[in-house]
Amino acid sequence: MSSIVQIRSAFANKPSLVMLGLTLLLAVVAACGASEAPAVEDAGSVDEEGLRLTTRPEANYSIDDLVAVGFKKNRQFGPETVPGSLDVWYGFFAQRDIEVRFYESHADAIEFGVEPAELIIARTAGQRDPLIPVVNLYPAYAVVGNTVMLCERQLSTCEALIEALP
Repeated sequence: MSSIVQIRSAFANKPSLVMLGLTLLLAVVAACGASEAPAVEDAGSVDEEGLRLTTRPEANYSIDDLVAVGFKKNRQFGPETVPGSLDVWYGFFAQRDIEVRFYESHADAIEFGVEPAELIIARTAGQRDPLIPVVNLYPAYAVVGNTVMLCERQLSTCEALIEALP
């Protein structure tokens, strides 16, 4: 108790030092508290070309999750068409084509899904997708949780669907 009295008497005639000390103390407490605050949801990482997005590594989606936010299923493909996948769906969201490939986990989506997605986005105009008999319109893809989404025309096509997902 005597040390508190000594500190108080030392600063009694110096109110500006007391204010400075309190300000520094508040700044330190605020800085420490900021590191313990919950992190804002990861927006994901987009490559420098704006063609590839990786986000939500903890998420695990099913086709029902996508349908619940407005994805329109059009055609299902067997997992044998995309090695390592559990399910493959072609459909629409916001009037744009999106092909969604489901995997067991985010790690599997990266391990088994990225290489085939890279092959698809590397195609030039006029090359056809073996699963969908139309001209390839997938120049971008997103790895979202346990899925790989092939995006029509640009990455923002998939980003709109991703934003709608829980």
